[in-house]
Amino acid sequence: MSSLRYELTDLRVFVAIAEAKSLTGGASDLHLTAPSASYRLKNLEQAMGVPLFVRTQKGMSLTAAGMTVLRYAQTILGNVERLQAEMRRHTDGVEGHIRVYANSSTLSSLPSALSRYLAAYPNVNVDLEEHLSEETVKAVLDGRADIGLVAGAIEMRGLEYISYGQDELIFIIPPRHPLSLLPRVSLETALSHDLVAIGRKSSNFLYLQQMAEQMGLKPRVRVHAPNFDAVLRCVQEGAGISLVPRSVAAPALAQGKVECVQIEESWAVREQRAVMRKQDALPGYARAFISFVTEPRPALDAD
Repeated sequence: MSSLRYELTDLRVFVAIAEAKSLTGGASDLHLTAPSASYRLKNLEQAMGVPLFVRTQKGMSLTAAGMTVLRYAQTILGNVERLQAEMRRHTDGVEGHIRVYANSSTLSSLPSALSRYLAAYPNVNVDLEEHLSEETVKAVLDGRADIGLVAGAIEMRGLEYISYGQDELIFIIPPRHPLSLLPRVSLETALSHDLVAIGRKSSNFLYLQQMAEQMGLKPRVRVHAPNFDAVLRCVQEGAGISLVPRSVAAPALAQGKVECVQIEESWAVREQRAVMRKQDALPGYARAFISFVTEPRPALDAD
């Protein structure tokens, strides 16, 4: 391996390109120009002494060496973030920091528990990010997240978990929409209609894409709205139908602003779970966070 040095920024650029499967996409995610990202990647490949990507017409694919570097780079960058967070405790008077990954379904039911937790633990900060459940499990395994909130039939890969709820994905539709005549609808039938989707990088839309791709389908998205409130308003006005957790749509359904149709496929009903490497190894304030999420009235004591 070359004796050339590489920097943390090189690793960040490499991870961003790997996740985007594109040099341009990875550079954009980090607000860099493509030439700057390319320079960083070349520097890292020279330092490692092997190519890390294969360039194809479809984008950038990791080599076997690249997959190894990605695994370690994610751990290194996760540890650096953790170190920075721990150092902020000494300068800001913060007693703790929790990194939480969650999918859209678990996020929709989180605000009440999160607000109560933050009020009970004023010196603990929570870094909350939205990701697909599969990515959340991987992040907890890799040490990039302390706690994951997932939904669906996800392989836990040896992680500890606590089941705490259930939510259902439904299609919300405008009043008097043709689908309202059906008690249930298949994904294939639903995707023959125009869609209103939440942001392209949201776990909700990525999950819909994933399910559609497995059936060889492509969603006909008219607009990507910034949040679920905007999605509900667009559907109410007749812009299309949308896949959302029932818990998100409940108020609008109760007020008659939108209607809904259930999904035939079994993946639509999903168990919600909190996942962690080892609960006993977490600090007391992190264990308390899990209790606030998974139990109606968590205890307020912490280490």
